[in-house]
Amino acid sequence: MLLAGANEGSDGGVTLATLSEAYSPTETRFRPEESPFTTLFADITHRCNMACRNCYIPVRDLPDLPVDWLYEVVRRLPRRARIRLVGAEPTMREDLPDIIRTIRALGHIPVVLSNGLKLGRRNYVEKLKAAGLHTVYLSLNGGLRDDLYLAIDELACAERKLAALDNLLALRMHVTTGTILVPGVNVGHLPEFIDHLLGKGVRDMHFRSVGQVGNYIRDASFTLDELEAAVRGALRPEHGELRLLAAYGSSRDFALGRARVQLTQWPELGSLERGRIAPDGMVEPMFESIVANEHRY
Repeated sequence: MLLAGANEGSDGGVTLATLSEAYSPTETRFRPEESPFTTLFADITHRCNMACRNCYIPVRDLPDLPVDWLYEVVRRLPRRARIRLVGAEPTMREDLPDIIRTIRALGHIPVVLSNGLKLGRRNYVEKLKAAGLHTVYLSLNGGLRDDLYLAIDELACAERKLAALDNLLALRMHVTTGTILVPGVNVGHLPEFIDHLLGKGVRDMHFRSVGQVGNYIRDASFTLDELEAAVRGALRPEHGELRLLAAYGSSRDFALGRARVQLTQWPELGSLERGRIAPDGMVEPMFESIVANEHRY
């Protein structure tokens, strides 16, 4: 049953019906008022300007999520949450600044997860910041090198991604860099890449394994121990000591000087920290939802 407010017969109702038909609910579900999640993912579009070899949501033929419906779900949440605006690629939506502005006005924290191609335009990043965006998760799978982006993301885009990083940092945005570590591909680049990030003043880095769901590089997934060994092996003396702060489920958090480093063996099942807004108005554990909807939603 669609959430109240999605009028049957309206464009929003038709869109939600299409999305709901494609979606497979998980066993654990909550009404928005009962959400235990501190972070909620909202798949605002299935469109993308890349075709990466690793993508947990490779479906491209579904319509955009109606925003008025999304706002109603967010309005019903019991406490302030981080609303992660994701896709595919959220910057494909022309109304992204309006979505950011409204999420902020509803008392929540908007976060954009992006491949960064459009964030290479300084005026666009300025527009997002003016709308109330302070935090961006930026995908940098190839680090500083086009050949690595070609191998992992099938696009030579290092210059555009690094321009996005520079724009975000220049505008004093909080940036988390996200990098999928692929054995035999980009691990050898880690010393140079980490040096670059620390030199730029990046304070939040996330490294994760290839997630075996959706589209992914076969036979190339690190365990959590292997992820930690790869990062420790990449550190130079001037980078400082990698100190464990917390270990939970499939993730480990570390301090590296003033920076925070998170390692995740993906997908991280069994967590009630991060949830996903389903197209019927319920909220569900994020990673269980991804697994249940592989190649569907």
